Amino acid sequence: MTKVDPSEMTILDILKWVLPDGTVLDSTGWDQVCEWPPDLFAVVAAITERSGLYSERRFLAYWDDQHFELTEDWIKEICDAGEEWSKQATPPELVEDLWKELIKKHRTARIDDASADSLAWKSIVFKLLAIADEASAGVGFPPLDSERAIQYAVYRDYIVWERNREADQNAIGGELLPYLPHSICIRVPPAVLCVQPKTNTPKVGCTVRSLTHNLALLPSVANVSTSWQISNQPYTDLAPFNILVIPFPFSIPGKSFVGLASGSPSNATERAFRLDPDIWMRRATPEQFAEEFICGLIKSSEPEVDRVHAVVLPETALKKTFADKVAEILLRRTDLDLFITGVVSGDNGEARNLAAMYRFVDKEKILSSFQSKHHRWCLDGDQICRYHLGNVMDPHSRWWEQIDVSYRNCYVTVFRPGATVSVLVCEDLARYDPVLTVMNAIGPNLVVALLMDGPQLEHRWPGRYATVLADDPGSAVLTVTSLGMVSRSAMPGDPQSREIALWKESNGRAKALRLPKGDHALLLTLTSQSIEQYTLDGRGDGGYTVHFGLGAAHGVCHPAPPAWLGPIS
Repeated sequence: MTKVDPSEMTILDILKWVLPDGTVLDSTGWDQVCEWPPDLFAVVAAITERSGLYSERRFLAYWDDQHFELTEDWIKEICDAGEEWSKQATPPELVEDLWKELIKKHRTARIDDASADSLAWKSIVFKLLAIADEASAGVGFPPLDSERAIQYAVYRDYIVWERNREADQNAIGGELLPYLPHSICIRVPPAVLCVQPKTNTPKVGCTVRSLTHNLALLPSVANVSTSWQISNQPYTDLAPFNILVIPFPFSIPGKSFVGLASGSPSNATERAFRLDPDIWMRRATPEQFAEEFICGLIKSSEPEVDRVHAVVLPETALKKTFADKVAEILLRRTDLDLFITGVVSGDNGEARNLAAMYRFVDKEKILSSFQSKHHRWCLDGDQICRYHLGNVMDPHSRWWEQIDVSYRNCYVTVFRPGATVSVLVCEDLARYDPVLTVMNAIGPNLVVALLMDGPQLEHRWPGRYATVLADDPGSAVLTVTSLGMVSRSAMPGDPQSREIALWKESNGRAKALRLPKGDHALLLTLTSQSIEQYTLDGRGDGGYTVHFGLGAAHGVCHPAPPAWLGPIS
């Protein structure tokens, strides 16, 4: 794309940037409308975002009978056109006519034009955005039938991609969609913009994110690589989801924090440290950890629930190679859907702090994802004293976590009908760029934050940032830390805090979850219900949004704690 002065950017300039090879196959021009709804969405959403047109009075002031456009008839026309496109997989006549008018009359219109004349093209763009969103209803989720051709095509191609990934973990693209799993566009290069399915529409604010139910506009894959992971398992209901939260390690020796001998070349007070999980693993084997420990806790959960669906461990709980073996054992020995744990991989400059998610499919195979932490932990003097680490780290220096944070990625995983889960690692919950931009746009129904932190209380930082996500986009948030870090945050002799997790859902207060004395895990039951959400223009989603609530919480005690666990405070 030719370099353009931002102050003079036109609609045609945006088209050339988002669709450099043209709108349709075998054509390098932009006169024809995009044949694929996510492609059209990408370009009109880019125009909408950069022009701010959605804040115009005629799209918001429903009390203004003279100028307000989004009447019931307007909504019906949009929904009818979107449904027609979703079923026939070809743009309806209304979409073609709107596109022709936009290109013929307004291609040279500047996107910063605030005059009354600009309302003509802004109305067209707004309408095309809504139709493209409606045409993409259900994308990213298993269809109940093949009636919705767009949804079915996306689902079918995801299954192709997942099969390709079994042979090559770095496989990109299916038969139709060349950029899976990072984008469901066909003509829009992911280095420019990405489009992904979506699960939550914000209830508050006036943003582009408030305009859609089904599609999310994301930044370049070079900024943050987002992978949507569909499931081919035929979920049919919204049954309770049972999560076993294990706050391992139960104790963390100070020597687990290993400081480097030298500081930064430019600042001697800037130092680095690494974590050594071998210290708290106490020579346990993967077989012992999975079979003696986790399976024992699952067995102890049986009086309360028929089945445990997920096991969650905190940040850096295990080494990656160790966790891989544990997952293989759990696949054979349990009925789990998910095993989520923080892991450490590599060493020295190549070390990574990861959120590992192992998704068990049909009790036969594992589909795994490993999301790197995006921000390094910085231990300052206050934190060093709070966690009683002054014997291994100089509190007069700032100590940075020695991990690689390059190539930032984010995973969104379908795990229930119409519902997704994403995992964040500690600092990433509190830093807006880059991963929270994705979280806000897609709006996972459930966000699990793996922490290496003190007690999980509403007034502390995890509670504050969980509230932000619960308010907008409306995600339910579960934060989890280890009992070992909670114990290190107390002075010797003081009463021990045991708040190892925190739950926050939309329209509810944050709840600190306390591990009872003598117990080894918390068993949480999440209830789910379908609710209807509305876009800024008044379109409902038919009640397809899933809302998770905390239905029950129970302490779980291991019947015969393995000796290698060591003392539990």
